Amino acid sequence: MPTKSQSATFSDKVRLANEEDKHTGFAFAKVPAVISKSHLRKGRITANVAVGKSSFDALFEPDGKLGHWFKIPERVRKAEKLSEGDSVDFQITLLAEQPEPDLPPLFKKLLNSSDSAQATWAQATPLAKIDWVHWMESAKQAETRRKRERDAIDMLEHGKKRVCCFDASGFYSKSLCSPDQEA
Repeated sequence: MPTKSQSATFSDKVRLANEEDKHTGFAFAKVPAVISKSHLRKGRITANVAVGKSSFDALFEPDGKLGHWFKIPERVRKAEKLSEGDSVDFQITLLAEQPEPDLPPLFKKLLNSSDSAQATWAQATPLAKIDWVHWMESAKQAETRRKRERDAIDMLEHGKKRVCCFDASGFYSKSLCSPDQEA
């Protein structure tokens, strides 16, 4: 991953996910594209977020417009007395090491049953693993997600450490968006 600045501060309003959206039930904020470009990567990445006296690690999701968005935990929202529409200053700091991604259940089951896929997976970087999972989860149809999980195992069994030809930003494919947008 190219070297990015470690910390950045920006302001955004607290937003609530549209209740009819699949992301129902949480608060979130958006990262301006200029901050995403200078401090994050095009795809998913985890960073620490400081707001007021609180801080938390958040998974930054691409918004399809070269920016990112992230969830604000309910405990932080309550502790900082954040309400929808409040303008808030956020400071983000990249983590020294990215955490391993949570694996989709079917993929995890298939991975555990394939020694060769496990061997390739073990050699992949955390960012490569994050991209694999993002590729699997970004499919809109459940059947497509399951197919991608099976295809990922096949590719890993053949030694492929990174998913290719995947627009992790959603910018070109127009497949990703923040909870207040439509893909």
